[in-house]
Amino acid sequence: MSQPPPLSTLVEQTLSGLSPIQTIMKMAEERNIKNLGLDPKKVISFGGGWCNHNAPPLLQNIYHNICKDTRQFHQSGRYSAILGDYSCRQQLAQYEKQIFHLKNITPENICLGHSSTQLFHDSIRTLINPGDSISVLDPTYANYFNAIKCALPGTSITYIPALDTTNWSYLQNTEDALEELKQASANKTTLLVIPVPDNPTSQIPADTFIKGCYEILADKNGFLLLDFAYKTLYFTKPPPCFSWSPTDKPNLISLHTNSKWLSSLGRRFGWVEAHPTIIKGIEKINESTLLSADTLHSMATAQFLKTTLQQKTLQDYITKTRILYEKTAKILTQAIEKHLGWPYLIPQGGLYTCCPTPNNQFSVYYSETLLKKTGVLVIPGNGFGPSMTHAIRLSYGPLCYNHEAIKEGIERIAQYC
Repeated sequence: MSQPPPLSTLVEQTLSGLSPIQTIMKMAEERNIKNLGLDPKKVISFGGGWCNHNAPPLLQNIYHNICKDTRQFHQSGRYSAILGDYSCRQQLAQYEKQIFHLKNITPENICLGHSSTQLFHDSIRTLINPGDSISVLDPTYANYFNAIKCALPGTSITYIPALDTTNWSYLQNTEDALEELKQASANKTTLLVIPVPDNPTSQIPADTFIKGCYEILADKNGFLLLDFAYKTLYFTKPPPCFSWSPTDKPNLISLHTNSKWLSSLGRRFGWVEAHPTIIKGIEKINESTLLSADTLHSMATAQFLKTTLQQKTLQDYITKTRILYEKTAKILTQAIEKHLGWPYLIPQGGLYTCCPTPNNQFSVYYSETLLKKTGVLVIPGNGFGPSMTHAIRLSYGPLCYNHEAIKEGIERIAQYC
């Protein structure tokens, strides 16, 4: 068979091999599981980086009503503005005001997009110049690395240590971490990215740390990007940064998505909040990467928010969902304590915990062997940063309605160990 000519150096060199996200997705594919001689129905997966609670029935009804109404369905096929449907942006601003008590946020602070993944790409293209550096915590969300390579080839990534593997603690010494950021900021780091709550650790950094990061970066005309994919899934008091206004903090950018809180992983829709000047910059990039956000999802989101905010039922939905995942997290950590005795990070939100591998095994080898021997899927930690080379991520998100599977999965791991 004849072959096409060589592809770009970005694809063939910079992005060569399987990325951490590709590894995660391929490990969980039914075809891969069958190739290992396993029955997919008997596999217990702690691998999915996704929620699994049912989306609100009201949201389903809204989609149904839009689709059966000739006028609305026609409207849902039209282009929106590049920044996105204005009524949706209005409702998102109201959502932030009522649920998270943001002040001074308007539709001009919001740009809609396909997803937080796409908007992360557009945001860093808007903020970062070639030759600048981006800092991330170690560990952090695995998809940032390839996203940075795609958006800004040649950009260096600096790690700010967060996980201490000697005692399995997270940001125990924030002063040292802030000093690392100061040094990075003095050496062309113009952006720090922090997921809150974090992926893969489900930790929420201390308020003093996040404030310190913002001040260090703002002092050097840099930016702090907070990824709020799991914003509604906090298990303690919401951190103060949840109510930070981009109008008051012009060096702040925050990413948001419907994926987790509305259980809409495949209904791709997200938004970014920032100072109007940054939003106008993102609009220029958005024009070429997306053109306009999905009108159907924008209409459904706007109608859902308008109804639930007026009826004052939205907070109740968020609270019930949060309690479901907090209870599921406790089932997992209790099972780890009972059957494995491994160190772990107590989830403060999100969908995950992290543990060191037994006998300091390389994470990929351990995860692949565990799957073959037990039919239990965990995610190798090496893709999240150097500190997780000998660690794994366990997700309780997909099993929020199946706590018995969590217990059985941990018992299987214990028998293998």
